[in-house]
Amino acid sequence: AELHAPFTSQEVVLRKALGLGDDTRINPSGGALAANPIMAAGLIRLGEAAARIHRGESDRALAHATSGPCLQQNLVAVLEGESAHA
Repeated sequence: AELHAPFTSQEVVLRKALGLGDDTRINPSGGALAANPIMAAGLIRLGEAAARIHRGESDRALAHATSGPCLQQNLVAVLEGESAHA
């Protein structure tokens, strides 16, 4: 799962809200490493998740973007490759 959690408490809140267990890899791309230009940094998470599916590293991925320290505006997407339906 690629989560846009630039503030410390957000990853914990998102893990619970989205039902992501300890067996789920969070931000294998590195996550929100620097800056927080509104939702743009989070939208990169969607691209990272889609790229992993495209490279064949995953059949499904969850991606998240937010624009606020209190998770005010959110975009959550579940992405699937063609092999997820085979």
